[in-house]
Amino acid sequence: MNHFRPVCLLLALLTGCATTKTTPAEETNPFALPAGSPRNVRVGFVQGFPLTSLSVPVLLLPGTVVQEKMIIVSRDPRLNPTAVLEVTGVRGRIAVARIVRGQPQPRDEVVLPSTDLSERSQELAP
Repeated sequence: MNHFRPVCLLLALLTGCATTKTTPAEETNPFALPAGSPRNVRVGFVQGFPLTSLSVPVLLLPGTVVQEKMIIVSRDPRLNPTAVLEVTGVRGRIAVARIVRGQPQPRDEVVLPSTDLSERSQELAP
């Protein structure tokens, strides 16, 4: 009697079938943080503005609440701070912010500053 066939069947049942699971390619998020990094609360995004302007419009995310005189920080896709901003007015989902330091760019992410981000943003030019 051939014992090879039942042994192969038993091994196949015990080990299972090896399959490769394909996952759809994930889009890279330019504002994603490395694992273990502290997260800053996202407020919105800088909208287009004249580069000579001293204020910038910030499109607020739904459900975001900001108040006048609140300090927020804009940052680039590499999470480096680009500007320190002070909210001067809010109208619906648009906040107007005065540039305190640095120079924000359109589409920069705007967040509430953490201690680390605040320290790094102090290196920006006034």
